[in-house]
Amino acid sequence: MRLNLNQLAIFAQVIECGGFSAAGQVLFLSQSSVSKQVQNLEIALRTQLVDRSGPKIRPTLAGEVLLAQSREVLALADQAVAAVQAATLLAEDPLVIGSTSTISGHFLPSVLLELRQRAPEVRFSLVVDSADRLAQALEEGRIGVALSGGPLPPGRYRAERLAGDDMLLVCAADHPLAGREVPPAELSNETFLLREAGSQTRRQLTDLLHGWELSGARTLDLWGTEGVKEAVRIGLGVGLVAHRSVRLELRHGELAELRIHPAPERRTVTAGSTLARPLTACEQLLLLALRDVTRAPAPV
Repeated sequence: MRLNLNQLAIFAQVIECGGFSAAGQVLFLSQSSVSKQVQNLEIALRTQLVDRSGPKIRPTLAGEVLLAQSREVLALADQAVAAVQAATLLAEDPLVIGSTSTISGHFLPSVLLELRQRAPEVRFSLVVDSADRLAQALEEGRIGVALSGGPLPPGRYRAERLAGDDMLLVCAADHPLAGREVPPAELSNETFLLREAGSQTRRQLTDLLHGWELSGARTLDLWGTEGVKEAVRIGLGVGLVAHRSVRLELRHGELAELRIHPAPERRTVTAGSTLARPLTACEQLLLLALRDVTRAPAPV
């Protein structure tokens, strides 16, 4: 049998109010109507749910069990209604996607292509910011989905780990150490190219320099992955980048990898989704596209 949500809601209100008359006042129904709905529920379940013997009604043991379940069912029903309403109201608005700069440059385009193939009518815009600010936007519900090249700061939102990508230390193609496996000590005279403040790649490289005992090495601040790649290509220094972002340059011999031990840790793409409001239909479609793209083999 299928339970009637309206009867469940009336039953829960009766227990909360402690009587049929009081529940009727809250629900704007007559006492007899409220009593009849609870009685129909008891008939459907073939058990007594309410003890009517005292001055104030109480749930029976079966009623206690149903009350607990009813609250969960009714809460889920409310969430479903809210999600549908949000999807209806916001479906025509552009889909706003939050992303850190590295992810927006080398990972997100393939996701957007998948999204466009699934729903050509969807319009989207991109907000590129630091992981800290994206986390705040998720908590406030200003964006529904945000992508980061590592764990997002702790907060009230869902976080889902998706694809992984190797992080490589790259150098110019004609660098004397290009393609070799080298100990960190051999890089003491190199200039290390750092991303902008707030970048997760910058934090990872500075941590690596500390672990390699190269904290005193020369550094040069740049902006973005493309800035690091170009500076490496012309010989300004060596830099840390995601493999996906330099696969073409490596394939065509424009850059080379410096294999170093211990190697940089693999980068994990994290998708955060807001809990501050229901996700729109477009945001849910984006999450599906993200999962499918990350299951596919990465381009070589």
